[in-house]
Amino acid sequence: METLVKTEFESLENFLDYLEALLGTPTWPRYIMTKATRGQVLASSRKDFLKRLEQAQFQDCYVATHGEREKLWYQLRAVFLDFDNPNNIALAISDALNVAKKVEEEFSVKPHVQFSGSKGAHVLIPVDPIEFEDLSKEKRFLAFVQKRYATNNLDKQIIGDVSRLIRVPYTINTKALETPWCGHVKILQTWNGKYANLEKLLHIFEATELLVKTTKPEKPTFTVFKKRIRKEVQELIERAKQGIHLTHHQRLAIAFELIANGYSDDEIVDIFRTQKHDFNENKTRGQLKQIREKGYRPYKTENLLQILKEVDED
Repeated sequence: METLVKTEFESLENFLDYLEALLGTPTWPRYIMTKATRGQVLASSRKDFLKRLEQAQFQDCYVATHGEREKLWYQLRAVFLDFDNPNNIALAISDALNVAKKVEEEFSVKPHVQFSGSKGAHVLIPVDPIEFEDLSKEKRFLAFVQKRYATNNLDKQIIGDVSRLIRVPYTINTKALETPWCGHVKILQTWNGKYANLEKLLHIFEATELLVKTTKPEKPTFTVFKKRIRKEVQELIERAKQGIHLTHHQRLAIAFELIANGYSDDEIVDIFRTQKHDFNENKTRGQLKQIREKGYRPYKTENLLQILKEVDED
């Protein structure tokens, strides 16, 4: 790797400086993945990151486009685009370079462009940080921006994905070891150190969403429940709808039941918005994440009957 890096950055340290600036400060902690890790792991520092790459002999090495701090605050720091065409790699690369040129014309930002080592190219556009009130809006806005640069070769799986992994430059894509370039991930265009200001696009996006919302009939709130939601939990949801302040156990009862029945975090958070005097969306989403990770099951019916009798003392 170091030999390849020196052709453009003179030293490995210079390259790592470039990569960290491209990904944003603070860069660490951030998820990475290599052939040796066999899954995503959290890298705590540059030293830890480089150690992981060396352990994998620089094979199949990825780094997340957003760090853990950005994820926690729903902060968009970069737009990632992946162009693939196994039947015409040159066309995919051409798409990536053309999109990069368009971005430069629009924002005076020369994006980072790299050959994936196999069947296409990646484009990474650093942007002035934008914070969102929730993950759903961040995803929708990212998808809105990505679709502006869509071609037939854009990988649709990346649309709206704010925690995407991108291959690390100068590492090896083992899917293409038998090719003339031996799977080497190469930089095709270096970033010019500038950041795209997406405020104008954000205003257009918000205006578009508002227009769609005002022209579509409003969906009923909390009135239709899935079959397996028990009547005791439906009663608690109805209380929330009426603005009655729920106890801690009553909120857990709703969360446990709805998660077990396939409801999304967005749907559950919308129910708890009525708890106005202590509602915190970031905290609520964090708690829902913990519930999912720990695999809590719904309360037994006899426990629910007791929970229904609770009255908030605050």
